[in-house]
Amino acid sequence: MSELRVLVTASGWPTHYMAMVPLAWALRAAGHEIRIAAQPSMRPAIVRSGMPMVPVGPDVDYLAVRRRTLSQEKADGTPGTAEEIREAAAADDGGLFGAWAEATTAALDDTVAFARAWRPDLVIGDTMAPAGLVAAHVLGVPGVRHLWGPDILGSEGGEKLLDILPGYWEPYRRYGLDLQGRDPAHRTVSPCPPSLQAPPAPTRLQLRWPPYNGPGTVPDWADRPAGRPRIALTWGTSTTGVLDGAGTSLADVLAGLAGLDAEIVVAVTAEERERLGTPPPGVRVLENLPLHVLLPGCALLVHQGGFMTALTAAHHGVPQLLLPQLPNQISDAEVLAGSGAARVLPAGRTGAEDVRAAAEALLGDDSHAEAARRLQQEILDQPTPREVAATLADLAAAGT
Repeated sequence: MSELRVLVTASGWPTHYMAMVPLAWALRAAGHEIRIAAQPSMRPAIVRSGMPMVPVGPDVDYLAVRRRTLSQEKADGTPGTAEEIREAAAADDGGLFGAWAEATTAALDDTVAFARAWRPDLVIGDTMAPAGLVAAHVLGVPGVRHLWGPDILGSEGGEKLLDILPGYWEPYRRYGLDLQGRDPAHRTVSPCPPSLQAPPAPTRLQLRWPPYNGPGTVPDWADRPAGRPRIALTWGTSTTGVLDGAGTSLADVLAGLAGLDAEIVVAVTAEERERLGTPPPGVRVLENLPLHVLLPGCALLVHQGGFMTALTAAHHGVPQLLLPQLPNQISDAEVLAGSGAARVLPAGRTGAEDVRAAAEALLGDDSHAEAARRLQQEILDQPTPREVAATLADLAAAGT
């Protein structure tokens, strides 16, 4: 197969980009030429992954946008019925929908201009970087949506949701494209296990996601068995940034875990380390350690419910204790709990005693470990990045 040019468009969320890295690596390893188009602030995450970056558009502070729109989201994080979405759109007046439409299309014109100049054969885009699909249709090449969590748009009937999302089709109309009534993505790539999401449309491609949480150095003890159960604790940088110190804190959760007969390892950023203060004796606190390095030796992961964090744990067969803080985390946590591989502590029940009791229950009940292993096997049964890359290369070669 001849070498293809593949354009990958990333949003301003580094974790969403990390979800696409294994597939980008597989395409590059197959001999294809790759460019990652994203806002300038994404440069560190992209360059550290070994990929060439093309800056497009202005920098958009996604955390600030989320803080501004958080009060308008549904409390349970679900998308809502069609009627609920229509009612919310009618009352939106540039709020939730308008703010995110503006944020996610800020790089539209730059992205299309680069695509016209570089002429990719295939475009792959983060769901929150819709410029990729627009550019694909402008050029007449296949466009692929890449997810980081449960699939809605690439599920059965997902195209009906697109037609009621306010402003969704405006970027296409700007370039003279009338695609309403059908899904603009030729394929949807989903790393989420099938059992955790709605039935697929024929265009969904499942992906076995080898966890990538950024680069890091492996501590000398990480690959050795711990004398006691090892519990990992992490707390998502975006959650901390959006809530700006409100809600359950990392220190609150650590206070509950510290009384257990277990080895506690806290994985944080430098900023979160500062917020944590002085940890209890015997607790390891590590800055910028990728979870995919830490989790293989762990008996439990405690976190705020970010889906990429949850998927990393699921890939390694690790049970999870979820303390969701944001609406989307609440809905995702319930899905994970339904698999049996996780337990959820809702807001208002996250005190030290609650955390300790839930962690003890997870460690003491083999059914959670068994469910985590089943979920792990389901993930391992999905097509590899290499296989999905080959499928997409065939799609690009066919031009449809």
